[in-house]
Amino acid sequence: MRDHVIRFAAEADSSSVADVIEAMDRHYRPDAELRPWAEYRAMAAATISAREGTRFVLCLAPGGAAVGIACVAVLRPGRDLRGLVYVKDLFLKEEARGLGLGTEIMRFLARFCLDEGIGRIDLGTDRSNDGAQRLYDALGGSRQDKVSFTFPADTLRKLAGA
Repeated sequence: MRDHVIRFAAEADSSSVADVIEAMDRHYRPDAELRPWAEYRAMAAATISAREGTRFVLCLAPGGAAVGIACVAVLRPGRDLRGLVYVKDLFLKEEARGLGLGTEIMRFLARFCLDEGIGRIDLGTDRSNDGAQRLYDALGGSRQDKVSFTFPADTLRKLAGA
């Protein structure tokens, strides 16, 4: 684990970001037909260069291969105007699991928050994702009793009046 590098992705990392996001999609949707890899890379490159709000934290194995990712956003104002980091996804490829890298990614984000004066990290997980819940419990995360909503594409069209 000590030879792994965890850092924010730069524009030159868009292929690495695309590789891990494609692996995440294959993991969570094993029977789905995925988009072509070039579209993953184009999305990653556009997201990184536009600085639209999403930032990617990469976990790189010795030799530089990307084996994990956290997709995060800084949201403000937040409590006491300190903002928060929202973790949309934290994913490790199969070969990188069980090495403590999820913990290291969360530590990286905690240090980032402290350095930037950000007040907290928020995230969610599916009720069925026991592994993620064990990790966040072990790290001292506080479970919240909240209701989440999602607005998928068909609902967006109705909502937008399209």
